Amino acid sequence: MCSPGLLRRVRALQEELDTTATIHLNQVWGEVAAVQAHRGMLPTEYLASLDFLNPRLVCAHCRCMAEREERLLGEARVFVAFNAAIAARRGLSPRVAVLEEEGCTIGMGSDNMAEDMVEVTRTGLFMERVRRRDGRNPAPERALRWATRNGYAAMGIADAGFLAPGNKADLMIVRIDRPHLTPMIRAVSTFVHQGQPHDVESVMVDGVWLMRDGVVRTIDEAAVVREADRIARRAWGDLFAAKPELRILPGLPAAF
Repeated sequence: MCSPGLLRRVRALQEELDTTATIHLNQVWGEVAAVQAHRGMLPTEYLASLDFLNPRLVCAHCRCMAEREERLLGEARVFVAFNAAIAARRGLSPRVAVLEEEGCTIGMGSDNMAEDMVEVTRTGLFMERVRRRDGRNPAPERALRWATRNGYAAMGIADAGFLAPGNKADLMIVRIDRPHLTPMIRAVSTFVHQGQPHDVESVMVDGVWLMRDGVVRTIDEAAVVREADRIARRAWGDLFAAKPELRILPGLPAAF
């Protein structure tokens, strides 16, 4: 939906900064129709014509694609952010297996939903199994790789996402003494299928604890939650004040 000039400037800036870039692509069918109407080609073809596709590009969504577009992404070795939660809400999902076969690397994202990455990973697993009509593929290990190691690769970080000598000390500690994780016959399968956010007890990034024993150490979580609630309620109040014709749905506070 961006002009050729803007896309060329972004591409040049990416090269200048030697960094990763990201763009939403083929998110809904209306977007595809709009690009075709204005540019005379499909969205991915439009990006390819401007040399925007490259191995350090993360394309989010990629849900409404023609086969030739999937092939273009694979040839450019781009990364695809599979935003499974919003995909499920829209009833649209990328052809993940096809994108991988063409040469793309799949990562996971939560988009603007409140889902944590545990739920995102499980939703992605289920969405792709339903799309394939295959109750065994992808395997849970594959989905966990999308959410961990592949995410690091998409950001150009080669020495993280898995434990190995010389890698960054990045890890998460999961409590397994939970009823819903018992019996844990296959650890990854059990966690992906049945895990919950609060099972993640601690998180370390590059040797620094971001969360320890369930407590976030980098922010005052309670204060952030209170402030977010205050701002959101004010925003809704401003909306209803500015548009009195809007009907306040049942369940919303009377203050709105």
